[in-house]
Amino acid sequence: MSWSSSFTQTYVDPQYLIEAEQQVDAFMGMFNRIMAACQDKCIPNNYHEPDLNKGEQKCIDRCVAKYMSIQTMIGERMKDMVPITQQNNRFPTNDTPSL
Repeated sequence: MSWSSSFTQTYVDPQYLIEAEQQVDAFMGMFNRIMAACQDKCIPNNYHEPDLNKGEQKCIDRCVAKYMSIQTMIGERMKDMVPITQQNNRFPTNDTPSL
């Protein structure tokens, strides 16, 4: 009996895989931007010790918190704008009364 016979295969909708890949790409992009911005701001180019000191740790904590806060605010504003945009771009349907 092989070890693979105990696992069942399930069908995964390709659209879900595409969406999952897009979410991972978006997360990794945001993570990389946070790392670059906070490293430039909080960690000096010439390392004096292998570990972060307390000041660098606090700076990174604050930097990440601010970045996440701003991203949340931008996301909320964009979410609020979506219905307005969709209403303005609606095409008339054939069942609208004509004058």
